[in-house]
Amino acid sequence: MIEKVLVVVLLVSGLCLDAVDAQGSCRQESYEMTCRGKNSLHELKPGKTYSNIDTLHIHQAELDLTDDLLPNDITFSALTLLNATDNHLTRIGRRGFDKIRNVQFLYLSNNQISHAQPDPFQALEKLELIEMDDALDGNAEDKADMLRNFFHSKNSFTHLSKIELNKNRIDEIYPKTFCGVKGLKRLEVSNNRIQSFNFARSCLTELKALMLAGNLIQKIPADIWDFLPQLSSLDISNNPLNCDCETVKLVRDDDVIFINQAQTKCASPPEVEGQSIFEIRKDYCSATATKTTNRNPRGKASFLQFFILFVIAVGILWAYKKYRERLSYMSTAPVGYTNLQHEQVVEPEFV
Repeated sequence: MIEKVLVVVLLVSGLCLDAVDAQGSCRQESYEMTCRGKNSLHELKPGKTYSNIDTLHIHQAELDLTDDLLPNDITFSALTLLNATDNHLTRIGRRGFDKIRNVQFLYLSNNQISHAQPDPFQALEKLELIEMDDALDGNAEDKADMLRNFFHSKNSFTHLSKIELNKNRIDEIYPKTFCGVKGLKRLEVSNNRIQSFNFARSCLTELKALMLAGNLIQKIPADIWDFLPQLSSLDISNNPLNCDCETVKLVRDDDVIFINQAQTKCASPPEVEGQSIFEIRKDYCSATATKTTNRNPRGKASFLQFFILFVIAVGILWAYKKYRERLSYMSTAPVGYTNLQHEQVVEPEFV
């Protein structure tokens, strides 16, 4: 009997908690507020000042950031951090951030954003960090367009130094996507489907750290240090790298710190497949060059022999032609013993 009563109590308690979560509620602790559940922000008291809150966490609220984030008569003038992760968020726009212009740190990870209005972050002029890991939804073109919309802005992003876009299944990033973020210092686009360093040559001149682990990159561009002159940290681990001699020399000859070197392995050529590019022996390139030289000796020897024979044949043909002309000239006026006798006969003279 007691066990049945406990089961009933637990079921009632669970239903009550579910009802609270469905309605939503907010809890404040000192300078930090956490709101959870749909319509949780609408439970805030209109007219009450929240000017002391600098950190706001919103979860499972099913937000639509093309509309106002905060209800009317609610202000968070001191808010510097907004954590809106795990919200089934699908849409963002400029209006969603108009009332929180002082935000410096914006977390939008674990959402399904498939629609972005032009220039959604225009109001966030103090922004220093955007984290959007596993946050984008849609096909390759949709995601590339959204990224361009995010950062092609009237906002100069003077303070924005870090952007995280990991685990978004991104196939393509337009070359000029980050050109509007002049002060960008760290860019993370790991665990996507990116195949190349497709960045405009004059856009990331201040970038110091580039995280590209877990993509589909095979080749590091030879001029990478020219268009990323300040780069000091690079992670290209877990990519199907083609470890040709140019790439091997590239990663050894510069002072850039490569992160996760043990996982930066070669997918080709076959003789170094599975090896870390940083553990390839120093004589690899010279040995490769020797193999290339000796790979087809018959071909090179045959060509040389053909060339020599061709020269000899031309020489013989030229000599024969000259000699034949000389023989022809000599045979036009033959001189023989019979003719000579005939010419020397003296006819008798009669007086």
